[in-house]
Amino acid sequence: MKVKIYTKENCIWCDRAKGLLNAHSIDFDEVDLSNDIERLNFYKKIGDNVKTVPQIYIDDKRIGGYPQLKAWLNE
Repeated sequence: MKVKIYTKENCIWCDRAKGLLNAHSIDFDEVDLSNDIERLNFYKKIGDNVKTVPQIYIDDKRIGGYPQLKAWLNE
């Protein structure tokens, strides 16, 4: 399983998502989008009116943010 999480600095939901993945011993790659321009370009790229981080991808499929990650882990 390949997990990638898009985050930014000083983001409590990003920290919680990473903590949840760590608690489940799930390795992940983190992409830091603290740069505003990079983050806005990322939002435009994925569309769907997404304007928040974290954004979590599992096996190259976007599952969403922290609430969606929590639900996915509880499945």
